[in-house]
This record gives sequence, structure tokens and C-alpha cells, in this order.
Amino acid sequence: MIGIIFSTSMEADIIIGRLERRENISIQGKAFHSGALNNTAVTVCVCGVGKANAAHGAALLIENFKPDSVYNIGVGGAYPSSGLSIGDIVIAEKEIYGDEGLLSKNGFHAMNEILSNDILNEFIMRVPEKLKEFKNKGNFVTVSTCTGTLERGREIEKRFNAVCENMEGAAIAQICALSGIPVTEIRGISNIIEDRKAEPLNKSHIVKAAENAQRFFLENKK
Repeated sequence: MIGIIFSTSMEADIIIGRLERRENISIQGKAFHSGALNNTAVTVCVCGVGKANAAHGAALLIENFKPDSVYNIGVGGAYPSSGLSIGDIVIAEKEIYGDEGLLSKNGFHAMNEILSNDILNEFIMRVPEKLKEFKNKGNFVTVSTCTGTLERGREIEKRFNAVCENMEGAAIAQICALSGIPVTEIRGISNIIEDRKAEPLNKSHIVKAAENAQRFFLENKK
């Protein structure tokens, strides 16, 4: 059984609509949709935005539906030097917690530097065999605060050698790692990180990115 985690229903609408024999379930306030895609059992979780929601959704998915593998699908912001454009698809090779740690005068220090080497900040992601040659792959960074300045974007992409950021991926990867479940993360690019005002992103860009990510999964799921 494949589990798929989205942060919002808008990012999941195509796949939910394709589920055959769909059952809709609510568990602890999280929406789950179980059914089949081309005779493959699938459960979709719409977890909500952010790391706490993502961890909660992933834990409920694992406990109640026992997936063999998990996909995390959604949208993300591309770092300035990534070469990515609006609507492009990118696959995570690694997920990294971007702001768990200490920010001191001499720079950022991850949790394993300041507390214990047993604390994981980075997670190796599963790239399916048929996608090994896909060109847009790289490190993803999970943040609590979306990056809204070009200077900060350049700093983060350099620190982690990263291509894009999101708000859920590392939390999902960590919860799945505790259960030995492989995770594949697919994101459509909804924005390029730049100097932003405190305004919503372009909705048409978000929709394009979300639709492209879902269609890519449907064409390449395994």
C-alpha cells in the first residue's frame, strides 16, 4: 500500500479525484482518503501546513493504514541558483531541517552540533529506480519560516547545497524513518525565492505547481 501525504487539499485534488472505490475518513482532525489507483491500494493524508501537522499526519497514516512506502507531494520555493522555474518538478535526494539549532555570531549550528550526534538533522530520501536519471533532483530544506529575502535564500542554499524549501518534508521523513518506511518527495515549484512583501504567492503559480506534481506522480508511481 502506498501512502501519500499532502499539506493541503488543493495540492491533492487530482489524485483524490482519481481514487477508485474511495472512502473518506477523519482521524483526529486529519482527512484520509483510501482507494485504488490502477489496482494499487493508496491512502492519501491531507495533514495541514507545517512540521507539527506533518508529523502528526505521518504518524496517523503509519499507525492506521500501514503503508509500505510513502510519497510526500506538494509545492515548494526554489532557491535563487537552483535553475528551476515556476511549474518545474524536483525530487528530493535528501531532506534537511533548516532552522532547528543555534544561530550564533559565527553562524548556524545544527542540533547535532550543539546537543548530540544522535540527533538527526538530515534524511536520505528514496528516489525510485525509474527516476534515477531525472535531472531535477537535490537537497530540500524544511523551514518554519518561509524565506522572503534574496540574501537569506542565497545563505540557506549555500549552507545546505539545496535546491528548494518547504515546511513539512523533514518531519515526514523523520517519522517514517522511525518505522523504516522509505519516503519519496516530489514538489512542483510555486515560486523562486526573492525579496518578498508580506502578500500571498501568485495563486495561478501554486495551482500550476500542484497540478504538475500530481500528474508527475501519476505518470511515474511505482
